[in-house]
Amino acid sequence: MILKALSVLIMLLFWGVVFPFAAGGEEPPEGLAAVKGGTFGMGTDEQWSNEEPIHEVTIDDFYIGKFEVTQQEWTAVMGNNPSIFKGESLPVDTVSWYEAVEYCNKKSEKEGLQPCYRGEGSDMQCDFEADGYRLPTDAEWEYASRGGLKSNHYRYSGSNNPGEVAWYEMNAPENTQPVGQKMPNELGIYDMSGNAWEWCWDWHDKDYYRHSPLKNPRGASSGTTRIYRGGSSGSLSVWLRSTGRYSYPPSFKYWYFGFRVARGKTGKPAKDMIFVRGGTFKMGSPQGKTGEKPGHPVTLTDFYIGKYEVTQEEWMEVMNYNHSIFKGAKNPVDFITWYEAVEYCNKRSQKQGLTPCYTRTGDRVTCNFEADGYRLPTEAEWEYACRGGLQSRGYRCSGSNNPEEVGWYRNNSWKKHHPVGQKKPNELGIYDMSGNVAEWCWDWYELDYYEKSSRENPPGPSWGTHRVVRGGTWGQDTDYMTGFFRTSYEPSQQFYYLGLRVVRRK
Repeated sequence: MILKALSVLIMLLFWGVVFPFAAGGEEPPEGLAAVKGGTFGMGTDEQWSNEEPIHEVTIDDFYIGKFEVTQQEWTAVMGNNPSIFKGESLPVDTVSWYEAVEYCNKKSEKEGLQPCYRGEGSDMQCDFEADGYRLPTDAEWEYASRGGLKSNHYRYSGSNNPGEVAWYEMNAPENTQPVGQKMPNELGIYDMSGNAWEWCWDWHDKDYYRHSPLKNPRGASSGTTRIYRGGSSGSLSVWLRSTGRYSYPPSFKYWYFGFRVARGKTGKPAKDMIFVRGGTFKMGSPQGKTGEKPGHPVTLTDFYIGKYEVTQEEWMEVMNYNHSIFKGAKNPVDFITWYEAVEYCNKRSQKQGLTPCYTRTGDRVTCNFEADGYRLPTEAEWEYACRGGLQSRGYRCSGSNNPEEVGWYRNNSWKKHHPVGQKKPNELGIYDMSGNVAEWCWDWYELDYYEKSSRENPPGPSWGTHRVVRGGTWGQDTDYMTGFFRTSYEPSQQFYYLGLRVVRRK
């Protein structure tokens, strides 16, 4: 009897019945299923041109809703209920793609998570490194619908018999049904076939499968329609297939349109830090001054950068003094030397249990770029983030060609700096990289450094007498607000227009 009980317990543990934890022993967030990443053949050879060819895709780990978002969940976040067929446990319906995205951000904020979305209309951007809620990508949706690594290769999500797993035209021709009433798929996810159609993140491109990235594809870069998946309670069985993909304009809404949420398996980013996806960009400018040219390609790895310049409030919490000339808790700290900026980074790292990046012996400072603590950005990191990273639109200032929109400078500052975050952010959601206060960078300054700079993660010259300063100030004109403007000061100098922002490694 004891041996039999133990064998049953082992079987239950193996199948995740007793302890339904995610891979690696981590319990999924409430209401979400853990999807272990893997490689699968996405698409079909059934002569649906929109779903061909079958192509290999690799997906990272992620979480996805066990159920479609219900009307009860929607109302708790949004304060309204647009659904045609009312019922707390019914999927919310009659929601546009834009409204689904808004729900994800509001739910993230309500739970203290980092919202994934920023922007508006066709310019909506998604930060896939944020830990908040978002819509699944087209590839994530299909991978989860098929059962991920546990897939039994069913035609529908969890079965070859649509009646077992789906509400569709044969059993619910005119209205949605409470979520979770049918059999789940191999991952324990319900209603991925039928009940309500589900919005996905991706722009639609009928030929996308022919040039899709092999890893974590996220759809076309632009378009006019967004992908939706899964079939509805009024659908023919052919629309319930796990491979089926369709599209409508993101403003479209109807009674059979809902969605489910996803989240990346990522740690929560540090407060007020923006994730910057690495890439290659042209640093410098042929229109710049001697030290700002030639333009040259530079490749950077991922990093986080401060959403705002370090404020006096943040400085006081770490350093216990404030020498700023223009006082204000939310104003950027000013009148600090480069050495003080480095000291702040180390002390803030220690305060948060992180490994400090800097070691100082007299005036000699070295940086451990592999440490997880705070540091000053390299000059290349600063310029890449200022220009908008991979989302850059080539603006002259950080986020606009109109300096009034994004910066405090000579024409609008009233001869002082202002609280951070009052102007429009750039493409990455970063504020005040043009104007307000100039910002210390890590690098030694060398006039002709661009002629011999490393092409990958350049850390600047190995020695010098001045450190690089970037961004322009409240007292300067627009020529100093460009993404490529660079100047320098001795590291012991301090002025009422010199501040900093921090970075951390990915």
